[in-house]
Amino acid sequence: MDETTTADEGGEFDPKAAARLLETTKRRAQRQFEFPSPLLTLVQAGALLAAYGAIWLSVRGQNPYTGPSGASLVELYAFVAVAAVAVGVEARRVRAGVSRRSSRHEWTRAVPFIAAFLSVYVLMGALRYDGFSFAIVYGILPAAGPLIVVGAAAAGYAAGREDWQLLCFAVALVAIGAGSAFAGASGVWGVAGLGLCALLVVRAMAQVWLRRA
Repeated sequence: MDETTTADEGGEFDPKAAARLLETTKRRAQRQFEFPSPLLTLVQAGALLAAYGAIWLSVRGQNPYTGPSGASLVELYAFVAVAAVAVGVEARRVRAGVSRRSSRHEWTRAVPFIAAFLSVYVLMGALRYDGFSFAIVYGILPAAGPLIVVGAAAAGYAAGREDWQLLCFAVALVAIGAGSAFAGASGVWGVAGLGLCALLVVRAMAQVWLRRA
């Protein structure tokens, strides 16, 4: 650095310059290991909007409600696959050089979220077995249920780690799931998709703003 000299030359290292160097290094490391990145967040936003939108188009105007068409479900899983591949590529970049033990801890922390997500589909089967309508089993529950249960699990995880950014995101996720249920069996897909897309876009913008702040 121009304003400092090395110890070998007999000079003193400026504490202010050292602090600036440390802060710069910290920011670069945070950007390198940030997951998900703003770009990945935007990819997820587009994929979820397309997936929910495809199902909404297939159920719009159904009376009585019979549920999403096979083609829309194929589109849903295709868009989810795109988002999953993007997450995998980004995660591999971020975790390059991370110890196997740390990676194992990441999978352990993911177990509650996976269990919460799968519980919704188990509940769908139970409700259908008990004779509940298609509007509930194949409409409101699969569209809003995962957002509520996964958001609640994420909120508990974030509160335990005092991660306020993740906590706000998780609470907003629960609110989107609960609020979209009022749109009915057909409308819930469109409202949830728009809400998720908007939430992820806001998150990406917040990530960029925090980088520059």
